[in-house]
Amino acid sequence: MRLKKLILATVVALNINSVAAYAELTSHAKVILQEELEMNNVKKRDAVLCLAENIYFEARAENFAGKAAVANVTRNRVKSQDYPNTYCGVVKQGPVRESWKTKGKDVPKGERVYYPIKHRCQFSWYCDGIKDVIWANYEKTGETIEGNARAWRDSVRLAIATVGEGDMLLKDNTKGALFYYNHNLVDPHWAESKEYIGVIGNHTFMK
Repeated sequence: MRLKKLILATVVALNINSVAAYAELTSHAKVILQEELEMNNVKKRDAVLCLAENIYFEARAENFAGKAAVANVTRNRVKSQDYPNTYCGVVKQGPVRESWKTKGKDVPKGERVYYPIKHRCQFSWYCDGIKDVIWANYEKTGETIEGNARAWRDSVRLAIATVGEGDMLLKDNTKGALFYYNHNLVDPHWAESKEYIGVIGNHTFMK
């Protein structure tokens, strides 16, 4: 009963079921999110959700420093005049297309649904065409997936600190970086025009 109430409270508070751009959260992932939001009396809930998902999908296998680095790059972009000035805006930045469900139909502007164009956004997870699910548990059995649940809780906690809420102070361990890439997977052409800062975990950071 308590689990069902927590899940319902999360859905109502964040309206996550009505936002097409957000990832899908399993029941335990929703509980973790709600617990951390309530414990820290978070007001900027949309910002925390957008940022937590970015941290999780970009760096869930990284240690705390690696996750914090992704959080800091996202925050540095929010502060930069060259990027959107909100966390959701930064995470979702890129060209979009309107859903067939609303395109050409008599739908109020605020209710129209848009999706990112594949492989054209700033963060690859957001528009790679793969369904994004935060698997903190197996829904059929309820069994917790310990590594994923821990990574998601860390991501939420870091997001809360990054947006300036809660008791934890997050310092910029990237020295102002605005860019990063996984040097084990890619060698981006744009890196030659950026200033190298350093390596944290599996990512190279630049500005």
